[in-house]
Amino acid sequence: MGATESVVLRVTGAGDAEADPEELAEQARGLRVELLDLDVEAVDPLEEADLPDGAKGLGAVAGGLLVRMGVTAGLRAVVAAVRRWAARDAGRSVEISFGTDVLKVTGISSEQQERLIELWLARQDTGA
Repeated sequence: MGATESVVLRVTGAGDAEADPEELAEQARGLRVELLDLDVEAVDPLEEADLPDGAKGLGAVAGGLLVRMGVTAGLRAVVAAVRRWAARDAGRSVEISFGTDVLKVTGISSEQQERLIELWLARQDTGA
C-alpha cells in the first residue's frame, strides 16, 4: 500500500435490496464513531463520486463510509473493528472494498468466515 490508501465500507442489512437507507445511514454513523478511534487519517460518509465505476446510485451510498489510512496495519485494524462491530448484532453486515476486492463481514461469527477474512487480508498484504 502507498502513503494513503482508501477502503470503502458499506453497511448492509438482511434483505439488502429492501433495507431502509435511513437505518443503514444510522448504523454507518455508529460504525464511523468506532473507526475514528483507530489510527486512520479520516472516516467520511461515502459520496457518489467515491463509488467505483458501475456502482449503483444512491442505494450504494446509504450506509457507506470512506476510510483513509496510511499503512497495511491500518487495513487490518479497520477489518478487526468492523468484525467487532458486526459481531454485536447477528443481523449486521458490512462490505469492505479495497480496490476491486470485496469482503463481506457479517455479525454471525464462524470459523469459515474468520478464514475468509484472513485470506482476504493476506491478498491485500501481497498486493494480489
